[in-house]
Amino acid sequence: MDAILAQMRAAQGIVEEVSDDDAQTAAGDEFAPSTAKASTTPSKEAAYHKAMVSLCAEFASATKDRLGGRWYAHFESWLYSRRERPDEPFPRGGEDARRDKELVRKLRAAGSTNGEAKYICKRLGKASEAARRSCLSAGAADARDKANRVRENAFEVGDGVRKIELACGKVKLEINEKHYEKLRAMYARATRDRDEDGFRRAAFCVLARYATMQGTHYKAGNMQASIPPRVFDVLRERFDVRCEMFASPFNAYFDEYCSACEATDAAFGSLGSAFDFEPESGSFECNPPFEEGIISKLAGHAERMLASRKEPLSFCVVVPKWTESQAWMRLAKSVYCAKNVTLEAKEHAFVNGAQHARVDQLTASAAATSVIFLQNKAGKRRWPVTDDAILAMREAFAPPKRDSTRDTVEKWDPDAPLGDGRSTRRLPRDVKSWVYANSVGKKRTVGTDSANEEPKKKKAKVKSGGGLRASFFRE
Repeated sequence: MDAILAQMRAAQGIVEEVSDDDAQTAAGDEFAPSTAKASTTPSKEAAYHKAMVSLCAEFASATKDRLGGRWYAHFESWLYSRRERPDEPFPRGGEDARRDKELVRKLRAAGSTNGEAKYICKRLGKASEAARRSCLSAGAADARDKANRVRENAFEVGDGVRKIELACGKVKLEINEKHYEKLRAMYARATRDRDEDGFRRAAFCVLARYATMQGTHYKAGNMQASIPPRVFDVLRERFDVRCEMFASPFNAYFDEYCSACEATDAAFGSLGSAFDFEPESGSFECNPPFEEGIISKLAGHAERMLASRKEPLSFCVVVPKWTESQAWMRLAKSVYCAKNVTLEAKEHAFVNGAQHARVDQLTASAAATSVIFLQNKAGKRRWPVTDDAILAMREAFAPPKRDSTRDTVEKWDPDAPLGDGRSTRRLPRDVKSWVYANSVGKKRTVGTDSANEEPKKKKAKVKSGGGLRASFFRE
């Protein structure tokens, strides 16, 4: 298997730089499929991010009153359902009733008429197309241009957690120090390059791209959640899994992984898209974004490989238990389904998709999940799905026990980026306050979170120059 993965890596190579003119000549549109290698720059990714902030605001304006406090999760889901390719920063605009079906259903369930729901989707489609086209010519072709300079700043957020802020122009993004060092090691291994400026540019690009993919909201990331590390350990020990087919540079557990965004991820060792990955044999973990179109495409891709391979082949697929979904039914009823295991709601956990920027990592799942093993005959003999293995997996999936001594302040993620150059910071635990850092780095307290008394009104006011009330985080 190691030889197969080595061949795949050699075939993929490292993403080569091509100019914007070359890319558009080959594709006709920056987001259209192309035989040319994808490329990107920090200024281009910063432009995507700023445009997505505007689209996020448009979605909030159109739907928040109907969809409630978790509108940002529905925004992220809508973005994935609208994309023609997984790596597109922006979904295609215009009317598309088929792709908007789920959002229409949600809006109607929230009280909108069918006409109102369709009008909202049409409005959002136009806004998305406008944002997409505003970025077509963004980004200097030369990655070393002044416009692509990336600035780095380290700071502490309390509880021993350190973060790194990377900025290009006015766009500032944050990453936990441990994830930043992980990216550094992956970059050095994949590129054999020790150039610090090159690493900072690559790190900013991948941070900005995934923030854009998630809609830029600081609480988003559900579509990029991963299984807990202990589950990966079980899969490696029991099923010899060494490669993830749906990961990112932030959440990849194994050295070998596939991911959605070749333009940003190749510099960190990605093998490319899972749908271009064609192993002859081996055992693989698949935890795709929870979107029906992607899950259905995965089912077809896996079945085609299983039908044509004689060598042992196995896929451990983790998806929501959507029993009414055709995509779920295709997996569960597949002739290659060796085992279908149900993990009940709240009895298992996932690692947050924005783990690289958050303090809290594991989150108990609010819905049931299916773990489906797809195997050919040789795979069943090589890696039998035994009761002992399933028990070990259930135990590894179990959510962590709550720490009653943990300060409740942490769960509101005050250290998350807000998208337009502003970000919040957390003071040490005993202070129990939020602080706001503006673009020049000055900090001020803007609210308290005392368990014994309400914050005084005069301290909750937004002062001139910006700031956020603590209640901003309580939806």
